[in-house]
Amino acid sequence: MFRLVLGSVLAAAILAPALADPSPQLTNSVAQKLSVYGIRVKPEDLTTAQAAALHLLLVSENGYLNIRRKARAILRDPDDRD
Repeated sequence: MFRLVLGSVLAAAILAPALADPSPQLTNSVAQKLSVYGIRVKPEDLTTAQAAALHLLLVSENGYLNIRRKARAILRDPDDRD
């Protein structure tokens, strides 16, 4: 019984951040940086997966056109939806 309860608590602790909404600071930062690339997005419309993927893309060493192309793909891709 104890192991079942402990397992449930650990699973909840591990999964909770993955199910949470993205940080407002992160989404605002991503939306602001995307505007440099001519992409307008509302911060509240970004999912956790999109915000994380876009953030990693925006801090990468890729060129302007590659970042713009990949950012649009991330925003369109249903796999990046939470």
